[in-house]
Amino acid sequence: MDDLKTLRNEIDQLDDSIMKLLSKRFDLSIKVGNYKLLNNIQVTHDDREKRIISKISKYSHSPSIEHVYKTILQQSKSLQRRWLICMVY
Repeated sequence: MDDLKTLRNEIDQLDDSIMKLLSKRFDLSIKVGNYKLLNNIQVTHDDREKRIISKISKYSHSPSIEHVYKTILQQSKSLQRRWLICMVY
């Protein structure tokens, strides 16, 4: 049972780190959205997304990571779009 508790504690620590990093990433996404608005650049940048996704293949569990990362990218674009709408109105 101690082993399970130890493993779960380690997962909890990783989850805290992931959540902090995601929050920082989303904050940066909003700043990118602001830059795009000021410079009349589209939210979606397919080449960049492809480069990000292509890096995933070097990791174990790459299909799962890709699924998660596609969600992260979708949420980042959603934040940028919402930011653009807020700035326009």
